[in-house]
Amino acid sequence: MAMGWRSAGAGDAVFLAELASEVSGSSVSSDEVSAFLRSWRVEIADEGTAAVAVLPPADGHARGYGAWWVRRDSEQHRDVLDRLIRLASSTPGLSVLQISLPDEQTVDDPRFERAYPLWTMVHDGTTWPQRAPALPVPLRVGRWSEVLPGAFETAYAQSYRDQRVVEPHGAEAWALLAGSDAFAAELGVLALTPEDQVAGFVLGFRRGHRGVELGPIGTVPAWRGRGICSALLASVLMYCRENELTPMTLTVDGESPTHAQELYLKHGFRVIERLVAYQVRL
Repeated sequence: MAMGWRSAGAGDAVFLAELASEVSGSSVSSDEVSAFLRSWRVEIADEGTAAVAVLPPADGHARGYGAWWVRRDSEQHRDVLDRLIRLASSTPGLSVLQISLPDEQTVDDPRFERAYPLWTMVHDGTTWPQRAPALPVPLRVGRWSEVLPGAFETAYAQSYRDQRVVEPHGAEAWALLAGSDAFAAELGVLALTPEDQVAGFVLGFRRGHRGVELGPIGTVPAWRGRGICSALLASVLMYCRENELTPMTLTVDGESPTHAQELYLKHGFRVIERLVAYQVRL
Protein backbone atom coordinates (compact mmCIF):
# COMPACT_ATOMS: atom_id res chain seq x y z
CA MET A 1 0.00 0.00 0.00
CA ALA A 2 1.43 3.38 -1.04
CA MET A 3 2.26 5.89 1.68
CA GLY A 4 0.12 9.01 1.98
CA TRP A 5 1.85 12.39 2.26
CA ARG A 6 0.91 15.93 3.28
CA SER A 7 2.70 19.27 3.22
CA ALA A 8 4.36 20.31 6.48
CA GLY A 9 3.59 23.60 8.18
CA ALA A 10 4.81 25.65 11.11
CA GLY A 11 2.74 23.48 13.48
CA ASP A 12 4.85 20.45 12.56
CA ALA A 13 8.13 21.90 13.87
CA VAL A 14 8.10 19.93 17.15
CA PHE A 15 7.34 16.63 15.39
CA LEU A 16 9.98 17.20 12.72
CA ALA A 17 12.57 18.13 15.36
CA GLU A 18 11.85 14.87 17.19
CA LEU A 19 12.05 12.84 13.97
CA ALA A 20 15.29 14.50 12.81
CA SER A 21 16.83 14.04 16.28
CA GLU A 22 15.96 10.33 16.28
CA VAL A 23 17.31 9.68 12.80
CA SER A 24 20.48 11.79 13.10
CA GLY A 25 21.33 10.80 16.65
CA SER A 26 21.90 14.46 17.59
CA SER A 27 19.63 17.07 19.11
CA VAL A 28 17.64 19.18 16.64
CA SER A 29 15.53 21.99 18.12
CA SER A 30 12.09 23.07 16.96
CA ASP A 31 13.52 26.58 16.40
CA GLU A 32 16.05 25.13 13.94
CA VAL A 33 13.25 23.26 12.17
CA SER A 34 11.10 26.40 12.03
CA ALA A 35 13.94 28.22 10.25
CA PHE A 36 14.34 25.21 7.96
CA LEU A 37 10.65 25.28 7.04
CA ARG A 38 10.90 28.87 5.87
CA SER A 39 13.17 27.92 2.95
CA TRP A 40 12.59 24.18 2.32
CA ARG A 41 9.50 22.41 0.93
CA VAL A 42 8.71 19.62 3.37
CA GLU A 43 6.25 16.73 3.24
CA ILE A 44 5.39 14.28 6.03
CA ALA A 45 4.17 10.70 5.62
CA ASP A 46 0.66 10.22 7.02
CA GLU A 47 1.93 7.49 9.33
CA GLY A 48 4.47 9.88 10.84
CA THR A 49 7.32 7.52 9.98
CA ALA A 50 9.13 9.70 7.46
CA ALA A 51 9.58 13.17 5.99
CA VAL A 52 11.16 14.49 2.81
CA ALA A 53 12.46 17.99 2.07
CA VAL A 54 13.59 19.92 -0.99
CA LEU A 55 15.42 23.24 -1.07
CA PRO A 56 14.39 25.05 -4.28
CA PRO A 57 17.16 26.41 -6.50
CA ALA A 58 18.27 30.03 -6.31
CA ASP A 59 16.93 32.36 -8.97
CA GLY A 60 18.54 31.65 -12.31
CA HIS A 61 19.88 28.26 -11.28
CA ALA A 62 18.69 24.70 -11.65
CA ARG A 63 20.12 22.71 -8.73
CA GLY A 64 18.12 22.06 -5.59
CA TYR A 65 18.95 19.97 -2.53
CA GLY A 66 17.10 17.06 -0.98
CA ALA A 67 16.95 15.47 2.45
CA TRP A 68 14.84 12.81 4.11
CA TRP A 69 14.30 11.22 7.49
CA VAL A 70 12.95 7.68 8.02
CA ARG A 71 12.37 6.12 11.43
CA ARG A 72 14.73 3.23 12.10
CA ASP A 73 11.91 0.68 12.31
CA SER A 74 10.39 1.72 8.97
CA GLU A 75 10.79 -0.38 5.83
CA GLN A 76 9.61 2.34 3.45
CA HIS A 77 12.99 3.66 2.30
CA ARG A 78 12.34 3.17 -1.42
CA ASP A 79 8.89 4.80 -1.17
CA VAL A 80 10.50 7.75 0.64
CA LEU A 81 13.13 8.23 -2.07
CA ASP A 82 10.44 8.07 -4.75
CA ARG A 83 8.48 10.73 -2.89
CA LEU A 84 11.56 12.93 -2.60
CA ILE A 85 12.10 12.81 -6.36
CA ARG A 86 8.42 13.51 -6.97
CA LEU A 87 8.53 16.54 -4.67
CA ALA A 88 11.65 17.78 -6.46
CA SER A 89 10.03 17.26 -9.85
CA SER A 90 7.12 19.48 -8.81
CA THR A 91 9.41 22.27 -7.58
CA PRO A 92 9.52 25.18 -10.08
CA GLY A 93 12.89 25.73 -11.74
CA LEU A 94 14.51 22.61 -10.30
CA SER A 95 16.08 20.23 -12.82
CA VAL A 96 18.97 18.73 -10.81
CA LEU A 97 18.37 17.29 -7.32
CA GLN A 98 21.39 16.72 -5.06
CA ILE A 99 21.56 14.61 -1.90
CA SER A 100 24.43 13.70 0.42
CA LEU A 101 25.22 10.37 2.09
CA PRO A 102 27.99 9.13 4.40
CA ASP A 103 31.06 7.99 2.50
CA GLU A 104 30.49 4.33 3.42
CA GLN A 105 26.95 4.34 2.03
CA THR A 106 25.65 4.37 -1.51
CA VAL A 107 22.26 5.41 -2.79
CA ASP A 108 20.33 2.34 -3.88
CA ASP A 109 18.72 3.97 -6.89
CA PRO A 110 20.13 3.97 -10.43
CA ARG A 111 18.63 7.39 -11.08
CA PHE A 112 21.33 9.01 -8.92
CA GLU A 113 24.93 9.46 -10.04
CA ARG A 114 27.96 10.23 -7.86
CA ALA A 115 28.94 13.91 -8.06
CA TYR A 116 31.80 14.64 -5.62
CA PRO A 117 32.98 14.06 -2.01
CA LEU A 118 32.01 16.49 0.76
CA TRP A 119 34.20 16.86 3.83
CA THR A 120 33.15 18.33 7.15
CA MET A 121 36.25 19.66 8.89
CA VAL A 122 36.96 20.98 12.38
CA HIS A 123 39.94 22.97 13.61
CA ASP A 124 42.31 20.99 15.85
CA GLY A 125 42.58 23.81 18.42
CA THR A 126 46.37 23.65 18.44
CA THR A 127 47.52 24.84 15.02
CA TRP A 128 47.46 28.63 15.13
CA PRO A 129 49.02 31.30 12.91
CA GLN A 130 51.62 33.47 14.58
CA ARG A 131 50.36 36.44 12.62
CA ALA A 132 48.08 37.20 9.70
CA PRO A 133 50.17 37.59 6.51
CA ALA A 134 49.81 40.88 4.67
CA LEU A 135 47.58 41.01 1.63
CA PRO A 136 49.23 41.65 -1.72
CA VAL A 137 49.39 45.29 -2.81
CA PRO A 138 47.08 47.13 -3.44
CA LEU A 139 44.52 45.12 -1.42
CA ARG A 140 43.47 45.97 2.11
CA VAL A 141 41.55 44.09 4.79
CA GLY A 142 37.96 45.19 5.13
CA ARG A 143 34.99 44.30 7.34
CA TRP A 144 31.48 43.32 6.38
CA SER A 145 30.15 46.76 7.32
CA GLU A 146 32.44 48.36 4.72
CA VAL A 147 31.23 46.34 1.73
CA LEU A 148 29.38 48.33 -0.90
CA PRO A 149 25.92 47.11 -1.98
CA GLY A 150 26.28 44.38 -4.59
CA ALA A 151 30.07 44.09 -4.27
CA PHE A 152 30.01 40.90 -2.23
CA GLU A 153 27.34 39.24 -4.38
CA THR A 154 29.45 39.93 -7.48
CA ALA A 155 32.60 38.50 -5.89
CA TYR A 156 30.74 35.47 -4.56
CA ALA A 157 29.26 34.69 -7.98
CA GLN A 158 32.68 34.96 -9.62
CA SER A 159 34.46 32.92 -6.95
CA TYR A 160 32.00 30.02 -7.06
CA ARG A 161 31.43 29.96 -10.81
CA ASP A 162 33.88 27.06 -11.23
CA GLN A 163 33.06 25.32 -7.94
CA ARG A 164 30.87 22.23 -7.64
CA VAL A 165 29.53 22.51 -4.10
CA VAL A 166 27.62 25.79 -4.09
CA GLU A 167 25.75 27.69 -6.75
CA PRO A 168 25.78 31.50 -6.52
CA HIS A 169 22.97 33.08 -4.48
CA GLY A 170 21.09 36.17 -5.49
CA ALA A 171 21.09 39.47 -3.60
CA GLU A 172 17.80 38.63 -1.87
CA ALA A 173 19.13 35.33 -0.52
CA TRP A 174 22.27 37.02 0.81
CA ALA A 175 20.22 39.74 2.45
CA LEU A 176 18.30 37.06 4.35
CA LEU A 177 21.49 35.25 5.40
CA ALA A 178 23.29 38.41 6.47
CA GLY A 179 20.21 39.50 8.41
CA SER A 180 19.86 36.23 10.31
CA ASP A 181 20.73 35.89 14.00
CA ALA A 182 23.36 33.28 13.13
CA PHE A 183 25.37 35.57 10.84
CA ALA A 184 28.57 36.66 12.62
CA ALA A 185 29.47 40.00 11.05
CA GLU A 186 32.45 40.32 13.40
CA LEU A 187 34.01 37.23 11.79
CA GLY A 188 33.67 38.52 8.24
CA VAL A 189 36.96 39.66 6.70
CA LEU A 190 37.36 40.66 3.09
CA ALA A 191 40.16 41.67 0.75
CA LEU A 192 39.14 44.99 -0.84
CA THR A 193 40.61 46.73 -3.88
CA PRO A 194 41.26 50.51 -3.96
CA GLU A 195 37.86 50.76 -5.69
CA ASP A 196 36.27 48.86 -2.76
CA GLN A 197 35.57 45.78 -4.88
CA VAL A 198 35.85 42.41 -3.12
CA ALA A 199 38.79 40.23 -4.19
CA GLY A 200 38.42 37.55 -1.49
CA PHE A 201 36.38 36.77 1.60
CA VAL A 202 35.93 34.60 4.68
CA LEU A 203 32.55 34.75 6.43
CA GLY A 204 31.20 32.91 9.46
CA PHE A 205 28.00 31.87 11.22
CA ARG A 206 27.41 31.14 14.91
CA ARG A 207 26.64 27.56 15.84
CA GLY A 208 25.54 26.78 19.40
CA HIS A 209 26.95 28.57 22.43
CA ARG A 210 30.52 29.23 21.25
CA GLY A 211 30.79 27.37 17.97
CA VAL A 212 31.47 28.88 14.55
CA GLU A 213 30.86 27.58 11.04
CA LEU A 214 33.19 29.24 8.55
CA GLY A 215 32.10 29.85 4.99
CA PRO A 216 31.66 30.86 2.36
CA ILE A 217 35.37 31.26 1.70
CA GLY A 218 36.59 32.29 -1.72
CA THR A 219 38.79 34.34 -4.00
CA VAL A 220 37.83 36.01 -7.26
CA PRO A 221 39.63 34.06 -10.05
CA ALA A 222 41.70 37.06 -11.17
CA TRP A 223 43.22 37.28 -7.67
CA ARG A 224 43.88 33.59 -7.01
CA GLY A 225 47.35 32.23 -6.24
CA ARG A 226 48.47 35.25 -4.17
CA GLY A 227 47.74 33.96 -0.67
CA ILE A 228 44.59 36.04 -0.14
CA CYS A 229 42.41 33.31 1.41
CA SER A 230 45.31 32.09 3.54
CA ALA A 231 45.82 35.59 4.96
CA LEU A 232 42.11 36.17 5.62
CA LEU A 233 41.67 32.73 7.20
CA ALA A 234 44.65 33.34 9.48
CA SER A 235 43.04 36.57 10.64
CA VAL A 236 39.76 34.80 11.44
CA LEU A 237 41.52 31.99 13.29
CA MET A 238 43.39 34.50 15.44
CA TYR A 239 40.09 36.21 16.29
CA CYS A 240 38.48 32.89 17.21
CA ARG A 241 41.39 31.97 19.45
CA GLU A 242 41.38 35.33 21.24
CA ASN A 243 37.63 35.11 21.82
CA GLU A 244 37.61 31.38 22.69
CA LEU A 245 35.22 30.47 19.89
CA THR A 246 35.12 26.71 19.43
CA PRO A 247 34.53 24.42 17.64
CA MET A 248 35.34 25.94 14.28
CA THR A 249 33.93 23.89 11.43
CA LEU A 250 33.60 24.18 7.66
CA THR A 251 32.49 22.11 4.67
CA VAL A 252 34.55 21.65 1.52
CA ASP A 253 34.62 19.70 -1.71
CA GLY A 254 37.10 16.91 -0.93
CA GLU A 255 38.36 17.10 -4.52
CA SER A 256 38.06 20.87 -4.94
CA PRO A 257 39.21 22.16 -8.36
CA THR A 258 41.07 24.94 -6.51
CA HIS A 259 42.53 22.56 -3.87
CA ALA A 260 40.77 24.44 -1.07
CA GLN A 261 40.89 21.34 1.14
CA GLU A 262 44.70 21.54 1.16
CA LEU A 263 44.57 25.13 2.45
CA TYR A 264 42.33 24.09 5.35
CA LEU A 265 44.51 21.10 6.25
CA LYS A 266 47.51 23.44 6.32
CA HIS A 267 45.69 25.73 8.76
CA GLY A 268 44.90 22.97 11.25
CA PHE A 269 41.55 21.65 10.08
CA ARG A 270 40.98 17.89 10.09
CA VAL A 271 38.27 15.82 8.48
CA ILE A 272 35.60 14.56 10.91
CA GLU A 273 32.95 13.47 8.40
CA ARG A 274 33.15 12.32 4.81
CA LEU A 275 30.02 12.51 2.69
CA VAL A 276 29.41 11.90 -0.98
CA ALA A 277 27.07 14.07 -3.04
CA TYR A 278 24.80 12.30 -5.51
CA GLN A 279 22.53 13.95 -8.03
CA VAL A 280 19.64 13.06 -10.30
CA ARG A 281 18.59 14.97 -13.38
CA LEU A 282 14.82 15.32 -13.33
